[in-house]
Amino acid sequence: MGSEDYLHAVETMGKILLFTPFLVSLLPLIHGCFNNGPLLGLDAAFSAILVTIAGFFTLVYVAIMRFKEGLRK
Repeated sequence: MGSEDYLHAVETMGKILLFTPFLVSLLPLIHGCFNNGPLLGLDAAFSAILVTIAGFFTLVYVAIMRFKEGLRK
């Protein structure tokens, strides 16, 4: 497995971690608009923020590694 394949796989994982909480929370938020309020509590929001931060820093790691590879070439 080459370095580029590894970085592409890590980038895909970072994008999944970044966007999954937003996509998963859309249905409860839409449901909450028509009912008494959102179904998500503080625990769900906290875990969604942690997953989003993990995805963000994964993408930062990929950007740094690609920059380092660019400097080597």
